[in-house]
Amino acid sequence: MMSSMIKLTAMLLAGQAVSAATIPSGAVSSSLTPRAAQVCYSGETAVLTCYTAPDNTPQGVTVADVSYVAAYLRSYGKQTKAGRMFTMNAADTPECAEWTLYTRNTVTALAKHISPPGVNSSVLFEDIANTIDGGASATDKQKQAALIGCLTDGGSLGVAYNTTNPAYSTAAYKAAGYVPDGILIKIVNSAGA
Repeated sequence: MMSSMIKLTAMLLAGQAVSAATIPSGAVSSSLTPRAAQVCYSGETAVLTCYTAPDNTPQGVTVADVSYVAAYLRSYGKQTKAGRMFTMNAADTPECAEWTLYTRNTVTALAKHISPPGVNSSVLFEDIANTIDGGASATDKQKQAALIGCLTDGGSLGVAYNTTNPAYSTAAYKAAGYVPDGILIKIVNSAGA
């Protein structure tokens, strides 16, 4: 963990556009740079898309790993009283760049900025976790509407944020000009990430 923080600090001092709120400590691979999308899909939307054959490529992830990733991100987000935010600035995410959120065995959770150019997005890690698993105490219906409902195929879904959470109405959040939408979460196989 200390090594990751030292690397992050070195990058910040070197003037690279990475914020501590963007990358959870210990959750990234050895590289702190964005993962370039293999193919830039301009039609990617916030609608739930399971990577089911024949139209997509099933990812072969395990549901247990998907569940673990969601639980980890939820726990990480709750380590501060107000809840940690994940921020994707438009300037930091050119050319369909995807950021690795966390990798666990078969699963890599990615975030992709799909807001229009110039729009900066920021959401709670807890809302990212809920987008993945439907919520800590999710019903079967909530799980079906979340990424975990794609089962072993993996998939993508825009962050379903809690509109009543006070984190989205703070003076600092508003002054920064953030919006709580425009971040697509993807569950893919870690071997291809």
